[in-house]
Amino acid sequence: MLLAIAALATAWSSYQASIWGGIQAAQYSRSSALRAAAGQANDDAARSRLVDISLFTKWLEAYAERRPQLAAFYERHFRPEFVPAFEAWRGLDSTSERVTTPFDRGEYHLRRTADANVYNAQSVGALAAAEHANKTSDEYVFDTVILASVLFFAGAVRPHIAPRWQGMMLLVASLLCGWAIVRLFLTPVRY
Repeated sequence: MLLAIAALATAWSSYQASIWGGIQAAQYSRSSALRAAAGQANDDAARSRLVDISLFTKWLEAYAERRPQLAAFYERHFRPEFVPAFEAWRGLDSTSERVTTPFDRGEYHLRRTADANVYNAQSVGALAAAEHANKTSDEYVFDTVILASVLFFAGAVRPHIAPRWQGMMLLVASLLCGWAIVRLFLTPVRY
């Protein structure tokens, strides 16, 4: 009876370890893909920022040289995400506040930077899920090892062991089996 229980529990534990290993691999892959998406979003944001800086610098030169038509030309080509910060910056009355640039204003937001932050947060979540799956898979593998020990001790009770040790071997096998079964009931299950 002990051999049958240990064999079935070993099969179940191996099955669960395999499932959790697959979940782990999928979550690590998802985390990597999200990190790549975050990197791409950060690159896009950096390019947009460079365009904004370049056009603003050209606008500032035209403004300083008192060339309103050229300044208006550059202003028409500002990216929509930059315009609110530029308008808020240009509307300042105080010269001390005007020393800053539109890029220092709270109105300057890049959507792709926000996207990168979302991707990074999702990547961290996927990584945590992968680590949880890894830990769970490791627990099932450990249970499998315990159950293999049960099979060894219960099988060793055969005629190869002196009769005075057979009871001790069965007790060890029973204790190990009970411990493994309790662990199996406490470990998360996936189908």
